[in-house]
Amino acid sequence: MIRSQTRSAPLLPLLFICLLGLSACGGDSEPDSTGEAAAGQQRSGQTQPVSVNVVAVEPRKLQAWVYSQGTARSRQREFLTFTQQGMVTFVDEDLEVGSPVRAGQVIAHQAPDRVEAELQAARASLAEAEANLSLAQVTQRRYETLVEQRSASQQELDQAVVQVEQARAIRDNSRAQLAQARLTVNESRLVSPIDGVLARLNVEKGRYFMPSVVQTNTEQNALRTVPALVIDPDRFEIRVDLPSYDYRRISVGADAVIGDAPPRDGQNLDPLLAQDHVRGRVHAVSPSLDPETRTFEVIVHTEGENPRLQDGEFVAVWIAMPEQPDVLAVPQEALRFRHDQAFVLVVNRDTSRATERRVELGQQAGGYRAILNGLEQGEQVVTDGRAALHDGQQVHVLGADGQQP
Repeated sequence: MIRSQTRSAPLLPLLFICLLGLSACGGDSEPDSTGEAAAGQQRSGQTQPVSVNVVAVEPRKLQAWVYSQGTARSRQREFLTFTQQGMVTFVDEDLEVGSPVRAGQVIAHQAPDRVEAELQAARASLAEAEANLSLAQVTQRRYETLVEQRSASQQELDQAVVQVEQARAIRDNSRAQLAQARLTVNESRLVSPIDGVLARLNVEKGRYFMPSVVQTNTEQNALRTVPALVIDPDRFEIRVDLPSYDYRRISVGADAVIGDAPPRDGQNLDPLLAQDHVRGRVHAVSPSLDPETRTFEVIVHTEGENPRLQDGEFVAVWIAMPEQPDVLAVPQEALRFRHDQAFVLVVNRDTSRATERRVELGQQAGGYRAILNGLEQGEQVVTDGRAALHDGQQVHVLGADGQQP
């Protein structure tokens, strides 16, 4: 028994040393107040307020625009060509592409001697036919008097009447020949029918022209082969195609803007860009749809003089939809979308908390969207900072300078 107690005695000091080490470690640690506070906030449902920008829901005048693209064409374009083959003997040396021309001005013509001679011959034939008709009518009246006096027979009078009818037919035929001669003269000359600008000139003096060279299967070929083209540079039209669902929202007389950028905020044309835009108006709306594209055609006419457009220029067109005055609207950045439904975060001024609310959307105009249901005038919705928000969270509303207003 004495030998057993002696062997277990050294274990007691070792156990005592271990207990002292554990006591020392526990005495050096301090409580983590930050972690306990955060845990307490999480247990109580509190989070730090999120700084946000808000905007008040107010009535606005919304003007939406429909966008499309089209080609600007002069509203009056005159393709001039010769109808008969022949040598081009005259081209106005003072004219070149871009030169102004007057109505009735001769641009070029083929050999004039032949057609002028034919015209003079037709005039002489008409004069002779009219003289013969006058003589036949005098003869008829004389025989009518002689028949009344019983000095001539009815057969002689009938022959006089027939001669008058024959002379009248010859006179009418001479008139037709004169008209044809005048037409030949006109067709041998390129004459501007309007006051405008010479847009194309594809003939030269001394070259032989044949009508078969003119190709009209495409506009590009026509512009390349037609002898001359005169346009009105002050009045243009643009034809655009719009989808079928816009048909009831486009009306004749609606405003249009021709340019690369839309009107600012869907309302007014940006003053800085106004000089690069052209005002227009809807002239016509096609009542039928293209069966292949399911689109309808809209014709826009420019307004004012010197629209600064080129014939054939590809342009962007913005067409005004019916205006909506005094409708509640919010900026696009205030909207959230989930499962095809729109929501906004409304800030309660008393509690400074943001509440998610579902809204019904209306027309979009620029950066704003009409609200048909779900908001009232004067309520504040979050525009910046909404990505970090959830329903019921406390917010810190910033002013224009980034501080609490």
